[in-house]
Amino acid sequence: MSLIKNEIPILEYDTDKNAIFMPKKAAFPSKAVMLFMEKEIEEYAATHDCEIVWKFECVTKTFPFYKTVHNGVEMIVCQAPLGGAGAVEVMEQLIAGGVKEMIVAGCCGALVEDSEGDFFVPTAALRQEGTSYHYLPPAREVELAEPAIKAIETALQKRNFRWCRCKTWSTDGIYRETKEMVSYRKEEGYSVVEMECASLAACAKMREITFGQLLFTADSLVNVEEHNTRNWGEDTFSVAMELAMDSVTEIME
Repeated sequence: MSLIKNEIPILEYDTDKNAIFMPKKAAFPSKAVMLFMEKEIEEYAATHDCEIVWKFECVTKTFPFYKTVHNGVEMIVCQAPLGGAGAVEVMEQLIAGGVKEMIVAGCCGALVEDSEGDFFVPTAALRQEGTSYHYLPPAREVELAEPAIKAIETALQKRNFRWCRCKTWSTDGIYRETKEMVSYRKEEGYSVVEMECASLAACAKMREITFGQLLFTADSLVNVEEHNTRNWGEDTFSVAMELAMDSVTEIME
């Protein structure tokens, strides 16, 4: 029996990898980059040889999938919607199209002292969101794939950027990051906070693809008495996109 029941619904889990409603099959390159940004992707597509090979349609927006060649490697580049559930929908469609290696890049909130735009490479994500529980049995964290982590670090090193490995806190309650909860997560050793990493890592693990995430800091929650928005990491989005594309070409199993 594949269904594992629990009194708490979010902890119920089905081991069956198939569902009644599944993404459509397609023929994509094996590598993809998914980015929590829009303007930068549009600018890249306008100035490079990109082909729209798919349009992921949802009730609020259509997300084009661009096929491009970066450093001699063919890949898909697309935007990721905010939040774990939406981001995983896009990931599932990419996987259904044949993607086996994926790097995701986006900003995060700093829980440790940093400079805005600092790079962090998660090795594990705290599962304080909902989507990951549809893909893996209940657990406190989900680990990310070491080959993807090393690929991101190689890309960062080649461009002479500094970075830190970290554990990230994934939450789907952006307005529930209370003073006490933030302090608790910092005490546990989480360096950054975002909304999707645990969901994406769980989906990738269940679907058996290689996934890594590059994070850069935007706002800061180091001082729990005052939220510091800074400039929301605005100056780092374009370089993070380039690093993500570099990284996916570096993945070696």
